[in-house]
Amino acid sequence: MLKYQRVLVGMLESNSYVLRDESGALALIDCGVFSRPLREAITSAGGDLRYILLTHGHFDHTQGVPAAKEAFPAARVCIGAQDAPFLRGERSVIPGRHTRETKMEPDVLLQEGDVIPVGGSGLRVISAPGHSPGGVCFLSGADGLLFTGDTLFREEVGRDDLPGGDWAALVASIRRLYALEGDYDVLPGHGPASSLEHERGNNPYVRN
Repeated sequence: MLKYQRVLVGMLESNSYVLRDESGALALIDCGVFSRPLREAITSAGGDLRYILLTHGHFDHTQGVPAAKEAFPAARVCIGAQDAPFLRGERSVIPGRHTRETKMEPDVLLQEGDVIPVGGSGLRVISAPGHSPGGVCFLSGADGLLFTGDTLFREEVGRDDLPGGDWAALVASIRRLYALEGDYDVLPGHGPASSLEHERGNNPYVRN
């Protein structure tokens, strides 16, 4: 069974998630700030951090990655291939301003259908462009967990007005999530959790 702890980080109140599987291996989903509470959550969970998984490349989800990698050098940093330029500092969320961007090379470029070996069935990568060109979601089918980053929130959806945003692509990505069989806990990049069934019927921006 995959267990998780949500840790709120940064001025923009981004969600980071510390995941622990039955073997004691850990994964971190998003790291806007490598805060003391986040470090303590990783340490208290056992400290065997194998992966730093990024739902997308915007600074409020990646700025703490270099510090996390320094603290846990064995962890592999993974990001959607088309969002890697954000992580490398080659592209900025705010054009002309790179002061908040990271400048590091990812270890793994994620593609649709990749499986991260954390948990009994692993975390499946779902390509979800729209909020950013290379946004991804992470699905644990065995545990009913869907980590949606800034693609889908509780009764909200991600912005499409930042560099690389695309409303039509965002809607298509959300409809792909709605088309998943069954229900899942929706664990977004900001704000409270929801469920996929709730969003299918109640999200005012994209209905099933």
